[in-house]
Amino acid sequence: MNTPPPILPNPDGLPPDPAAPVSAAEAPKRRSLRWLAVFAFIYLYSFPYFEKLWNANEVPRVFLTQEIVDRHRLWIDAPMSGEGRLHALDVAIAPNHHFYPDKAPGLSFLAVPVYSVARLFGHPSMRTCTWLFRVFIVTVPALVFLPLFLGMARRFAPDERACRTALVAYALGSPAMVYSILFISHQLAGGCVAGAFLAAVALARRETTRPFLVALLAGFLAGASVLAEYQSILAVLVIGIYFVVRVPNRLRAVGTALLGALPPAAVLATYHKLAFGSPFKTGYSFVVQETMHKGFMGLVGPSATSFWITLFLPSNGLVTLAPWVLFAVVGAVAVARDRDAWLRCGAETMVCVAVPVVYVVLLGCTDTYQAHAGWSVGPRYMTAALPFVAWLAAAGFRAVERSAAARVLAQALVLGAVLLFVAAATTYPHWPDELHNPLYELTFPLLTHGYAVHSLGTLIGLRGFWAFAPLYAVTLGATIWLLSRGPRRSVRQTALVCVLAAGLVAGYRAVPSTGAYARRAWTFVTDTWEPPLR
Repeated sequence: MNTPPPILPNPDGLPPDPAAPVSAAEAPKRRSLRWLAVFAFIYLYSFPYFEKLWNANEVPRVFLTQEIVDRHRLWIDAPMSGEGRLHALDVAIAPNHHFYPDKAPGLSFLAVPVYSVARLFGHPSMRTCTWLFRVFIVTVPALVFLPLFLGMARRFAPDERACRTALVAYALGSPAMVYSILFISHQLAGGCVAGAFLAAVALARRETTRPFLVALLAGFLAGASVLAEYQSILAVLVIGIYFVVRVPNRLRAVGTALLGALPPAAVLATYHKLAFGSPFKTGYSFVVQETMHKGFMGLVGPSATSFWITLFLPSNGLVTLAPWVLFAVVGAVAVARDRDAWLRCGAETMVCVAVPVVYVVLLGCTDTYQAHAGWSVGPRYMTAALPFVAWLAAAGFRAVERSAAARVLAQALVLGAVLLFVAAATTYPHWPDELHNPLYELTFPLLTHGYAVHSLGTLIGLRGFWAFAPLYAVTLGATIWLLSRGPRRSVRQTALVCVLAAGLVAGYRAVPSTGAYARRAWTFVTDTWEPPLR
């Protein structure tokens, strides 16, 4: 028997369960909107943009959108004509001798309406285009996903504090924070994959009165995730197995889901045919970078070094930078050992274990350069798997709720990760890949030397650290409030959480420095900085 999660009282601002009576949900719904506004403020406050950097991931996507609208074509030869740009960007040289982004084209296609509207007011600059595309194609969908994330978190942890902790961990204390504010595919792909999973769960648990539309949505989101990022196919396959095994009226549901996936699949196949000569050829087959030509699309077999880079490298590893993910393991074990929890979310737990494991295996089998994924904060290709990790972690946070020491440790790990990722995202969210200690060799020195990116603070004339003081104050206050139950409860424990989190961040100082490379990286970053330091 499938037992739905209980409807809980909601005194702390989380979105109410959709099944709750309207009269009981009105006040919490208003509070949840306020919390969503806080996250929107955090995500939208800064605009880390450096035109001279020529971000290898963002720029080709912007070029493709511009070429589609301005010249009605898919190749990006004209903007690529600048000297030295070929090897600086993620591009492919197709058999037709034209240049194309080597990534999946979904983000560029979604940005076409945004750019078309902007063109009505003139020819927007690269800076303007990047800001518009980041906000409307990545950040807004990321914010919309947060209430949906919480809805699933309640299935894994019918406990409000555990849900709040999982929310903060995922939204602010992981690579999701970084890739929710850049025009890069990982966060949007992750939202689509997670959305497909939510739809599949609603069908499997018979929690929808419109199974046809929900199955159609599940298929569409699954297809859209691959249109945004090729690697999403891994998560789609796992969710597909869940769908086939668990969803009732299997043949009809699978057929409907495939129908929903058909439009994004057709768009992607058509693009591949026009650009690369075959519906089954991607830009990875024609990339400029030599590393992608090793093995099969960069896959060279299991590598201990690649696994280390993905999970434990001090400058990149997921466990090192976001140690709260260890509570995902605790959560998986807790669900497996609790009969009621297994009835409530056992099959879903298996999916949430399988998805990140598949991603880790993929990255562990790539060339070491691909495992690090260039200039990035954390293992960026793991971003699409993070909702599944955080849902498991919610169960882990609930499992240790009765132990004050374990609860303090969990919250400290989350708060420490928030401090790290928010600081990195709002200063220079492109850590050079050879820096051993980017937090203390780049992020914190930028703050202490008065470097501040474009932001709401600089817009009103604030400079240096003070331009970001409002953001950091709001982030710290909101995080502490969500992790605790308000400032009047557990004051001592909250203070201990803050001390331990500060100690965790301070502990990164022990990572050895890089030496000469760090000095060269600092020179490059500061020479290409904007707005200029005054």
